[in-house]
Amino acid sequence: MCKKIYTYITCLFIIFSFSLVNFSYANEVVNLDAVSLAARSEISITPQQATYTEGSIFEVPILINTKGRSINTIELNIKFDPSKLSIVKPSTGKSVIGLWIQPPTYDNTKGTASVAGSIPGGIVSDSSLILAITFQAKAVGTALVQVLDTSSVFANDGVGTPTILSFNRGTYTILPKPPGGLTIYSDTHPFQDHWYNNNSPVLAWNKDPGVIGFSYVLDDKPNTIPDNKNLSIDPTKSYQDLKDGLMYFHVKALKDGGSWGGTTHYLLRIDTNPPAKFKSKVSYIVNDNLNRALVTFFTTDALSGVDHYEIGVIDKSQSLTSSPIFVRTESPYEVPPVSNSGSTVIVRAYDYAGNSVDSQINIKVPGRFTNWIMNNSTIILLLILLLLIILYLTHYLWGHHVLRRLKLIAHLFSNTKGEAVDKALEEVDREISGK
Repeated sequence: MCKKIYTYITCLFIIFSFSLVNFSYANEVVNLDAVSLAARSEISITPQQATYTEGSIFEVPILINTKGRSINTIELNIKFDPSKLSIVKPSTGKSVIGLWIQPPTYDNTKGTASVAGSIPGGIVSDSSLILAITFQAKAVGTALVQVLDTSSVFANDGVGTPTILSFNRGTYTILPKPPGGLTIYSDTHPFQDHWYNNNSPVLAWNKDPGVIGFSYVLDDKPNTIPDNKNLSIDPTKSYQDLKDGLMYFHVKALKDGGSWGGTTHYLLRIDTNPPAKFKSKVSYIVNDNLNRALVTFFTTDALSGVDHYEIGVIDKSQSLTSSPIFVRTESPYEVPPVSNSGSTVIVRAYDYAGNSVDSQINIKVPGRFTNWIMNNSTIILLLILLLLIILYLTHYLWGHHVLRRLKLIAHLFSNTKGEAVDKALEEVDREISGK
């Protein structure tokens, strides 16, 4: 009796122990942090810290990291110090955004900038450009550029779920311009970080009181100091037909009393040659529901680099005097439906200096029969090859009487019965030789 009671107690203890374990696991599952499973994204301003000189121009790219998840919509709001900085130009040339809900806008009085757009199909990236802002340093001090918490990024999940967003800020120290230095500006080449296809630059600079002349030089070295020679009292200088590449203008002022001020350097980027010539290619996709033509293209530029492509489509059924409207695009490009007359597609490649080169291709979507032949060309070629082999074998067998011999041998063997096979073969030879 004691043994049975002991056994019952042991079983109850084991069952109770398993219940505690299961209860513990259940608590662990229930207490999972659901926030950790939410999609996240990060917007970063680069560089985060930098030092610039008063009056200088610099670019601030703003990047997005999707943290391994796909996103498809970005709303970006930027705040900066308008007393220290002013926006020269916001650029979306290489932006990951493909469809702008709100084009880039900025207000140098309020110190704000904003964009909103979507990415068709979504994107997963650890460093893609949203926007690049070119600032000018207005005053000495510390200037902040930051992403406002009103910005948002939405997941590419079919319902537009907001992601958990994190961001940094840029801190920029603006120092006074060097004593005695001059401020150079140019109407023909206003930005030192931009390329221009004008090889005849005009440069100008400020003339302070007490200055009696200037010394300057143009070369391909960034830190040249001009000689101590008074070349001109006029604070302007122009050049004609400069060679392509990077050129530096250096100037310093001669003060009354014979002392020379510091040297100011100004970079000129010149590229007068268009991108390399290229040929566009077209491929057709034809089925029962949709006929499409895809144009692919690619080229290079030896100096400033390829900036973007534009495409214009001319419907051949329209008037010969009509001109296409060019739209900015990337390869491959799907040609819009046109008339049965077909169309002419002009692909125009631009480099960063504004030079361009065109590639032209004619588009005419093939019919179903033609497209069937194109899609089954391999099978058709194999069938033609097989037919040629059969014809060759037939010609060979017929021309060498092989079929006749086989037929005669079969006939003789069917009638020889008890005759010797060798006699039948001799009779075949006599028949073929005509004896």
